Amino acid sequence: MFAANGVDPRAWALGLARATPAVTLVPAFGLGAVPVQTRLVLGLALGACIAPALGATASQAPLVLAMAAEALRGLPVALLASLAVYVAMTAGGLVDDLRGAKESITLPALPEQLPPVATLFALVASIAFLETGGAARVAGALAQPLALEHQTLSSAARAFASSFDLAFAIAAPLVVSSVVLETASALIARAATPAFVGPVLAPLKSLTLLGVLALVFDRVAELLVVASRAYP
Repeated sequence: MFAANGVDPRAWALGLARATPAVTLVPAFGLGAVPVQTRLVLGLALGACIAPALGATASQAPLVLAMAAEALRGLPVALLASLAVYVAMTAGGLVDDLRGAKESITLPALPEQLPPVATLFALVASIAFLETGGAARVAGALAQPLALEHQTLSSAARAFASSFDLAFAIAAPLVVSSVVLETASALIARAATPAFVGPVLAPLKSLTLLGVLALVFDRVAELLVVASRAYP
């Protein structure tokens, strides 16, 4: 039946193995918010998409060893595909640190417990990844053997290291605003006579940073979309 429909079961299994890291590690694909059965179907769908590219070059090693090798080849692609969300989380976490946020939010679609702005940025990056064809880019990267040769774990590590510059660029307006607010707060606290002015200024600083975030959120969202399109 498989042969009659032009389907190579071995290539499909290898495609599933290569796609497994992506459907397991990329936050945009749902993580714990998606049932295991759904992730398996997604992996099978991606495996079916890239199976034709694996049919002619499929390893003749035992199936289990070949699947393990294909999963290792797919790991750098999964790490790069998840990078935009982690950049967004880093930028949002920096904003939360600047405003002194203590609360945190747990969502099954995110890899860990995060403060509010980091959660917002991560969700925006995940939506941008899916809306800009992130799943198709992942499938395309997984189906290109030449690309996989260059997308090694070391290149993924270099991409993660360089991503901190992008995270800081996303949070830059809030960082500048925080410096201005800190300077103004210090001047006001020094000039004011009452001792309780410090505790009053702290929440005002947080509210002001949230107001600045609301004003520049369109620009921040555009940068998150750019980051989502950059990987893999």
